[in-house]
Order: sequence, then C-alpha cells, then structure tokens
Amino acid sequence: MARLRLKCCRTYPCTNCKKRGEALSCTFVGRGPRGRASHSRTSPTLVQDRLQHLENLILSLTQKKSLAENHDVHRPEEHKKSSTSRGTDAGVTSRTPSSSTDSEPKEPPLDPSSKLVVENTGTSYIDGAHWTAILEEINGVREYLQEGNGISDDEALEGDPLNTPSPTLLLGLNKAVSKEDLLVDIPPRPVTDRLIAQFINSKEPVLTTIHFPTFQKEYNLFWSIPQTVSLSWLAFLYAILTLSVTIQQRLGEPLPVYLEDSGDIISTFRKRAAQCLVQSNYTQPGKYKVEALFYYTLGEFHRSNDAQVSVSFLLGITIRLAMRTGYHRDPRHFPSISAYEGEMRRRVWATMRQLDTLISFQVGLPRTIQDWQDDVELPRNICDEDFSEGTTHLPLSRPESELTTASYTRAKSRIMAVFGKISDLAYSREPVTYDEILEIDRRLEEVYGLVPFNFRIRPVDQSFADPSDLILRRYTLELLYQKARCVLHRRYLGEVHSNLRYAYSRWVCMSASKEILRHQADLHHETQPGGILYRDRQFPNSLQNADYLLAAMIICLELSYDPPADPIMNSDVTVVIKGREDLLTSLEMSHRIFEQSRRRSTDAQKAYAALTIMLCRVKKGVLSTTQPIIRLAAGNPDDRPVGMHAAPPPSYENLSAANVSYSVATSSEIPRLDIAEPPFTSLDVIEGMLDAPSNLDWHLWDQQVQGPSQPSRNNNLWYPDSAFSDIVDSNPQQ
Repeated sequence: MARLRLKCCRTYPCTNCKKRGEALSCTFVGRGPRGRASHSRTSPTLVQDRLQHLENLILSLTQKKSLAENHDVHRPEEHKKSSTSRGTDAGVTSRTPSSSTDSEPKEPPLDPSSKLVVENTGTSYIDGAHWTAILEEINGVREYLQEGNGISDDEALEGDPLNTPSPTLLLGLNKAVSKEDLLVDIPPRPVTDRLIAQFINSKEPVLTTIHFPTFQKEYNLFWSIPQTVSLSWLAFLYAILTLSVTIQQRLGEPLPVYLEDSGDIISTFRKRAAQCLVQSNYTQPGKYKVEALFYYTLGEFHRSNDAQVSVSFLLGITIRLAMRTGYHRDPRHFPSISAYEGEMRRRVWATMRQLDTLISFQVGLPRTIQDWQDDVELPRNICDEDFSEGTTHLPLSRPESELTTASYTRAKSRIMAVFGKISDLAYSREPVTYDEILEIDRRLEEVYGLVPFNFRIRPVDQSFADPSDLILRRYTLELLYQKARCVLHRRYLGEVHSNLRYAYSRWVCMSASKEILRHQADLHHETQPGGILYRDRQFPNSLQNADYLLAAMIICLELSYDPPADPIMNSDVTVVIKGREDLLTSLEMSHRIFEQSRRRSTDAQKAYAALTIMLCRVKKGVLSTTQPIIRLAAGNPDDRPVGMHAAPPPSYENLSAANVSYSVATSSEIPRLDIAEPPFTSLDVIEGMLDAPSNLDWHLWDQQVQGPSQPSRNNNLWYPDSAFSDIVDSNPQQ
C-alpha cells in the first residue's frame, strides 16, 4: 500500500505502488468530496469530484474482493431458481437433474445491494453487480441524480428526440408531437367505450394483465381531464384500441359507424401508440411503459398471420425494459412494492415469458429470458375482485378447480416452463444424454397432469355447452403439450432404426404428431360456418401453423422409411402399429386445410407447398405396399427408466380423424407446386431431410422452414411517420 508520507500521483494504481511491484494491493481512493454546497443544486465540478472519488473507490474494492475470493466466480447455472419458485406450484424445476443437490436452499438469498428505486414516475431495478447500486448508497450523488432523472412524460415531450442521448434508431426519426395532437385521434367516448368493451369480451389470454376495476378508475379519470394523462398510459390506451379493432376486423364484424370512414384506423391507432412511446422515451423505466410496449408488440404480432422476426426484436426490447423496471424479481423481495402492484407484475411477467418462448422458437432463435435470470412466482389463482390498489395482503389462491382470471396463465406457465427448457436444448451446442431427455419427459408429463380438469382436452361433441374461449384454451394447452413432446424427442427419429433404445422417442413423436394433425382437422371443421368456433375463426395463427407443419414432417419422415419386409423380425422387442395408410390420410387432410388457407397467409402457403413436396415423396412407397405394417421398436419394458410409462402405444385407428365430415384428397389428386407461386428456397431443407432422414438437422428446420418466409413489415415504433401505403401486403398469389 502506498505510504502516506510519499507524494501520490492520484491515479489508480498509483506510480509509487507500481514501482514497488505492489499495484494489485494499491488502495488509493483519490480525493474525497469537498463538502456540500450551500445552494440547492450541486455544482458540476463537485459532482465530478465525487464521481472520481467513487470510481477509484469501486476499483479498489473490486480488486480487494477479487483477491479475497481467489477468483471463485459463481456460475450462472447455480442460480437457476426462477423456475423453482414457479415449480413450487408446478412441482418441477427447470434445472437439469445433475444440477440439483439436496443441500441447496429452496430459494437463493437476495443480493442485499440489489435495489428497486421507487419514484412517482415508476420503478427502476438496479442489480447488485451494477455500479449504480453503490451510487445509490452515496447520499450526495443519489440526491443529485434524482434531481435530474425524475423527468415526467410531459417534460420529455418538450425535448427534441433528435437531440437526446438515446439511440436514434430506437426512438425514431421524428419530430416531437404535442399532447393535443396525440389526443386528437382518440374517438368520442361512446365509440371508445364500445371498442374497450369488445376487447374485454374477446377473452384474449392477455386480458389477465389488466386489472379492470383499476383500469376503469383510470379510464374515467382520463375522460374527465385528458390533458393530464401520462404519455405511457395514452400509449397503453392506443395499443388496446389497436388490438380491439384488429380482432373485430379478423372476425369480419363491422366497426362503429364513427370509424367506418376513418380509413385505416388500425394504422392510425398503432402510429399514435408508437409516437406516445417514443416521446415518453420507452427505453427508460416508467409507470405503464412495460404494459404499453407489450401491448404494442402484441398489436404488431396480430398484424400478420405469418411469423415476424421484428416481433421477436420488439419483444426482446420489452423484456429488457421489464427487467430494468424489476419485473423479473419477485415483489416479495421489495417491501416498497404494494401487494396489488406486485401481483399485476407477476401476471405481466408470466404472460411475457410465455410469448418470449413461443415466438423465439417460432422464428428459430433462442429465447431471451433464461431460467437463472428471474425468480418470479406464478400469479395467484384469484379474481380481479379479490384484490385492489388498497390491498395490503393478497388473499390465498383459490382451488385449482375454480377458474379465475389467472387460471389459464398458471396452467400454461407450468407447461411453458418445461417447454422453455426443451427449446434451450434444441438450440444448445452442448451434448445431452438420453437420460436427461427422459427426465425432462417425465417432468413434462408431471406438469401436464397438473392441468385443471376444466382445461383438459375433450371431444367437441362433449363441449357444445362450453364457452368458445374455454374450448380454444383447451386446444392451446393440448397443442403446446404435444408440440413439446415432438420437439423433445424428434432428435432421435433418425437413430431409432439402428438403436432400439430410442423406440420410446419414436412412439412419442408419432403419437403426438398424429394428435396435432387430428386437432388441426377438428379446429378447421369447427371454425367453418355453422361450427361452434366460427366466431373464433381467427384462432389458427402462425404459431399453430408451425406446429402442424412440424407434425406433418415427422409423419413424412416415418413414411419415408420402407416398411419391414419380415414382420416377425425382432418380435420380442417390437410393437406393431397398424395404420400406414391412416398416416397418409392425416397428411392429405392437413394438405387440404392449408390449401384452403394459403391465400390468407404466406406461412400457410409455404406449409401447403411443403406438404405437397412431402406427399409426392412418400405416396409411392405407401401405395406400393399391400397391407402395410409399421413396426415400432419399444424395447424391453423392464429396461425403461423409472417413472416411464410402460403401457404400449395406442393403435393409430383410435387416433384417426377420419370421422370428421371433411373431404380428403386422394393421392392421385395431390397437385404439384405451381411454378407461378413465390419460390421458397427453404423447402430444399425438406427434400434434403427426406433424402437423408438419419442425418436430420432440426435446428436448420426451425430456422429455415418454421421461421419467417419473407421480410417483416415496416415497424411504426421506430418509424411512426412512415407512409402507410405498404402496410397491407398484396395477395401472395398475385
């Protein structure tokens, strides 16, 4: 350590310590603060001195801490506790079996230096590893920074976005707009009331993120004094109106008379939402900014029936903002967060987490939120009427058998927690053992068993008295479960023909794929005129289309193998599953469904083209086989891992969707791909996989086949002043 009697150069490490070879032990902390100024605002010179003092202090403390810990760095994997807290309800964690130990605590202690700064404009989370957490402990600097950072939306409105230090790309190349101009496109209250009511009646799952008793109060206050509304809340309102009109137009329902001559009112609402977000500087934490940006992202998602990479970018920004606001830490850690706000944060985070996993997987990218990054518990199974802004202690959860506002979010979050782990494995470059796959399979079955009875899939003829939104949620959970099974086990489809150990994976993929295509047929049939889901005919979107195509590809891979010549071979370790022609029938049915919807969606058009290729490749082998038999190696039941289902796979006849009153194309009717249609170079992947089914690259499939097939549309958030002429894509068939 530098001696006090020596003259110091006031750098770190100081020159004297470096000359003596003691640079690592130098603890010079620089010149301290010179005292508080008498005037109300601290001078810039004094602040610079304090920051210099802090910088040297932090460097010194960091060096000493590093030496004391002997470079013992904690690995992030050891902190994978977020899904443990979620698994308290779900009965699972998202850690691999090898990472669990009996000595681990159930909950990691919160870093005492982590901070949640609560201000009138919102909350801001500062992790203990961030240097600003130390600044928060220094009163002088903290008070100075609070004087300059507590900027309201109205103050942000007065500035020029082009002169701010924020990135121009994120905040748009636009001039500031007055609040009067931003308010001008809000329809009269009777019209807005109707749009809000129709959005509520849509029963969209995202509605769980709105506490309607509180929203009603804020909504009434807005109409009494609209000039006082914050830009972030106004963006939230515009985003809700965007979703409401989008849903109505998809259903083919007429808009209120006031809006009939308003041109592209959706684009107007979307543009205003983007302008409000930009001028409130959505990159900085603030009240309602997370919700407004999330709803804006949902509006962009519903803008097209196809996968959009730009939506995953927007959602990533939203997640970053949510983390900066502290949504990824459970509110129980922060007494300054009220019970009401904490519960609403849990609902928003759970919904955002689900969409992150689904959309990331859809576009062929790893998810943004990793399990070790958050520790948020599932929202409680309570209704909006059970708590309010004045609630000091949340009521206990209602029984799982009782449906509440949060019931569906809870049920889906449990399955999504496991599917998130499955998607991580799909994109991981680290090897994984088959025992780990079977353990995840066991956990998936466990969480699926926790799905409440009301959300269990059942035949349509036993659901005619149920609300349509409940029926759709049953199908959504079922499709998610079956997709998770396919993605988990699909990597072993090429190996099962040479290693009977993977026979269980083959059976899982085949049975799950068959179920997915059967559900596709059921949903298509019931969303036709006269069906019980006709009003919800917008349900099949890009997410479901990708699931159907994955299931079809798995069945095609099975059909691409020649049936065994000797059905007696290996009879002691095989299970015979009849129905090769039934598999082809399922593919043809899916092909016809995509043919009918391909002019409404580029993804559906691509799926139709892909299925055309698949059917052309496999139909010859099927038609040339008399009384075909598929032999599925199941292995010795005694060799199955503990907890694995030992029941034989069901007959495919029992899974058939042939009883649906729906015409199916015969093999001779399968059309060839029209050369006038847009080319899909990614379809070469399908032919390559069918040519070499034993060398499958499913990561390539996710990126090239399930991912977006065209550039995404212009985004109003970054360029809200751009022209609207290119918002509506031309018909892909033209």
